[in-house]
Amino acid sequence: MPNPITTDNGIMEHQLPLAQLITNLHYLQHPELETRYGKPGREKCTQDAVFHLSYLSEAIRAESTEIFTAYLEWAQVMLQTRKIPVQDLMDNLDCMENACQQLLPAADYQKITPYIKNGIQRLKILRPLPASCLTESNPLLPVAKEYLSLLLKANRNQAKSLILELVKNNYPVADIYEHIFQATQYEVGLLWQTNKITVAHEHYCTAATQLIMASLYPYIFDTEKKGAKMLACTVSGDLHEIGIRMVSDFFEMDGWDTYYMGSNMPDTSIISAAKEQQADILAISVTMPFHIHKAESLIKKIRSDEEIASLKIIVGGYPFSLVPDLWSRIGADGAAGNAKQAIKLANQMILLN
Repeated sequence: MPNPITTDNGIMEHQLPLAQLITNLHYLQHPELETRYGKPGREKCTQDAVFHLSYLSEAIRAESTEIFTAYLEWAQVMLQTRKIPVQDLMDNLDCMENACQQLLPAADYQKITPYIKNGIQRLKILRPLPASCLTESNPLLPVAKEYLSLLLKANRNQAKSLILELVKNNYPVADIYEHIFQATQYEVGLLWQTNKITVAHEHYCTAATQLIMASLYPYIFDTEKKGAKMLACTVSGDLHEIGIRMVSDFFEMDGWDTYYMGSNMPDTSIISAAKEQQADILAISVTMPFHIHKAESLIKKIRSDEEIASLKIIVGGYPFSLVPDLWSRIGADGAAGNAKQAIKLANQMILLN
């Protein structure tokens, strides 16, 4: 039986004072930062420290060093491509350990320090920049590249025409979703991480893809239904919705009735919808690891409600690829790495019983 998620470690309770102390210690080590960046730089440093602490806290709660080190490796690449020395991040982690020692009880500090030291050691390993997410194994590679090129040039209408032409030529919508929409979204994320596009480009590409997905709904919602219903959403605070929207659309194409609730859903709304819609499956997406505890809290509320306590729950998203047994530790019935896996799992849970 997997270990349940552990209790809080004191970080989130003292997050802002810790972040402010980390910033003060960092600026004492690097007094030149005050002259170079002024007050806005200090505020940004504090914001970054808050972010680091959120990842660290969730990693400790899940007893997974990988959650924290994977985040640091991502940050390492981001800094490397923006000409910021990785040593700055390692210095900041030293300040983090110092701040935790000063402000937290000794028992909490003892839990924290191994994670920070392990993270610093991992940052000392210089890694090559990630390769493209658009690889030769993609059967629609030329079209995916053309689609992304059009979006990066802000030619949304031409990108839509490209997709509609594929549909007219009888390309399965599911293949378009997987090999074009999903593949290019991964590539957009990598391009932003490696400083090749701006956040404006990233947001435009995502918004445009969502609009183009919507134009394909006439081809999705005419599927013969199986008589089962799934609800799909992200947890409260999580604004990354395109992944779970794709999952919902895949379920619709598989013959499920779907009730897509979108991003940043309050627990009360999710629970009410599960009752009103008499759902068979609830699919929850968690993109950012520091939202794991919110998914856990939601599932606990569902399990304690007699009306929906037996509702089958599938979770997915980046954190569950880092910690394979995390889904069971937060009380879900399973996890899926992609839409096809989610459908297979749901069919096994509901339709094949």
